[in-house]
This record gives sequence, C-alpha cells and structure tokens, in this order.
Amino acid sequence: MKNFTVNTDCLNFPLDRPCFYQKNSGILCNQCNDYKKISNLQENKRILIIKLGAMGDVLRTTFLLWGLKELYPKSVISWIVDDKNAAVLENNTFIDNIVANDENTLKFLIDNYFDVVINLDLAFESLSLAKLSNKAKVLGFTLDNNRNIIASSQSAQEWLKMSVYDELKKSNLFTYQHWMAQIVSLPKDDYEIIVPLQKESQEKALKFLDTNNVSLNKKILGINPGAGKRWNLKKWTLESFIEIAEYFSKKGHVILLLGGKQDEREIETILKENISNVISAGTNNTIADFFAQINLCNTVLCGDTMALHAALGLKKNVVALFGPTSINEIEVYSRGTKIQGKKDCITCYKQECHLENNCMKAIKPKEVIEAIEQYI
Repeated sequence: MKNFTVNTDCLNFPLDRPCFYQKNSGILCNQCNDYKKISNLQENKRILIIKLGAMGDVLRTTFLLWGLKELYPKSVISWIVDDKNAAVLENNTFIDNIVANDENTLKFLIDNYFDVVINLDLAFESLSLAKLSNKAKVLGFTLDNNRNIIASSQSAQEWLKMSVYDELKKSNLFTYQHWMAQIVSLPKDDYEIIVPLQKESQEKALKFLDTNNVSLNKKILGINPGAGKRWNLKKWTLESFIEIAEYFSKKGHVILLLGGKQDEREIETILKENISNVISAGTNNTIADFFAQINLCNTVLCGDTMALHAALGLKKNVVALFGPTSINEIEVYSRGTKIQGKKDCITCYKQECHLENNCMKAIKPKEVIEAIEQYI
C-alpha cells in the first residue's frame, strides 16, 4: 500500500471519488505529472474578505482595498457578501470575485485556497466562514473548535471588547477606518471609501435634473431623512428636516430628497409641505442610481446611514447627525461636520428610547443650518 499515497490538496482531486487521471489511466498520485497543489496555483497573493452586511458597513469597508493593493500589488481579491448587499461592490475594479453568500459558498471555500482571509465581522456566520476557509492566516476574527472567538492581534482584541461593552464604544476616540487598518496592518488608515459610478446611472441622473428644470450650476443640498427600519432612534425629527428644507429653499437652493423604500414615509411627509425647490429622487432606485443621485449633490445632510458612507466616498461635503451611535467612529475625510445631540446618554447603541427629548431631538436646526452654510 506504500505506493497508494493520496495528494488530497490537488486541484484535480474531487475528494469523494477517484480523479479523472486515476479513473481513465490508472495512474497513482505519486506517479502523476498533473499534480496541481492548490496553494501553489498562482504567484499572486489570494485574499478573501468576509464582510456580509449591513450595506453601509460593506461600503465603508472598501477603503481597505487601496491599502491591500499597496501591500500586495499582484493580489487577487475575492469578497463574500450577502446577496442583498452585493450591489455596493459592483464595478469595483479592485475586487476580482464578488461571491454571494448562498448555498454555493461552502463549495467556493472548499475549491479555493487563500494566503490571507480578512474577516472583520463578529457575527457567527462570518466567523464560521473564516474558520471553514482554506487559508494560511486570518486577519480579524475566526473561531476555535470550542466556539471561542480568536482575535488575530491586540487591535482586533480591543475591537472585540468594544463590540461587547458599550461603555468602551462610547469612550472610543478612533474611527472605524483606524481600527480596521490596524487589524489588517495597512500602511495608513485614511484611504477613501470606493463608490463606483455607472455611466448609465449618471446619464439617468442628469436627465432627472433636466426633467425637473434644475440647472447644473445650481448647488444641490441632498437630504436623506430616513435611517432604515432597524434604527428608528437614528432618525432626526421630520419637523427639523422640514425647517432645513424651507430655509435653504428660500435661499434659492435645490433640495433633493434621497432614500429607499424604507424612507418613503419621511420623504412623502416632507413633500406634502409643498416647499418650492424641493424634489424627490424617488425611493425605488437601484443602488447604482442612488449613488448617481448623491453624486448630483454639493452637500448631503443625513444620519449615520449608508447614504453617509456613499456621500463620503463620492467626496461630497457632509453634515452628519449622531445620537445613539458613535460619532468618533465615523471618518469624514475633512469634508464634513459631525453633530451629536448633547445628552449624557449618547452612544448608547439602543434602538428604542423612553426619553421624550432624546439625543436626536436635542440636535437643533440652527446648528445644522450653520454647518450646511459652510459648504453650500
């Protein structure tokens, strides 16, 4: 039986049955000239990023790609993402393979070998995917055989603690980009978020302006009044958004309401005020169209939402409003103003609040108007 060695790491070996060469030629592994060791298939570094969601988190994590290409210029980068969030990665030229997280994910992990797996998520599914992958090393987080989380570095351990203890999250002074760059050992932490624009969507956005008789010379204030279904507490009051729209409308500016299906109620409420120069970009757009609409704006007013990260990636001026989530964690690349309600309980990461005058209501329109006027 000495000659019956098995090269189980061969690309041609299907694991559960004889390979093509054994079946058709009777050749043994130790005699085969077609042995292709999976880990030696390419000269290039093979990198796998596991970042499934949420959509805004996936988008802001694209900043890593610049640094990875600096460290590994010849790298081949794959990214596993939940299918509903994959649109923010489409047409990103740094990513070679966008892998939808579905019933085929396990086969993808079995069929491929990676020099580096980067998992920055602490969700059980993400941790499990990192554990199951064939890899030389993991940066970020994975699991051991007893379901303990393994953090790859001291920075990863600190991020893990902040994810567990809100009091540490509240006292954190550094951005998400800072922590992730430390975990992945990037040369720096101020790489830009990548928001690819599609030509067809850009043309559609320009046609939208023309249809609404908006001159390209006009400065447009984009307002994203929603915050999705999960984070009601992130929303500023509709009365305050209406006050902002009225103020800048009187100044002669165009106000473009931005959002998705989950923001319909907020947008419809503002539209019912019949404020001149206020128009809606619609709530049934593709992600590519949404990006192109944000790109029309000079300045974007929003909460801690996906629109914030998209606007930053498109190098727009941003006025961002914070209450229950960390103001320090958001990098605005010197193109924005961050405003947080003055409450002792800010950065609580709660999704509901019993206070009548909560942290978001504590943000006054006057302060927001002054911030916007710096840019528009």
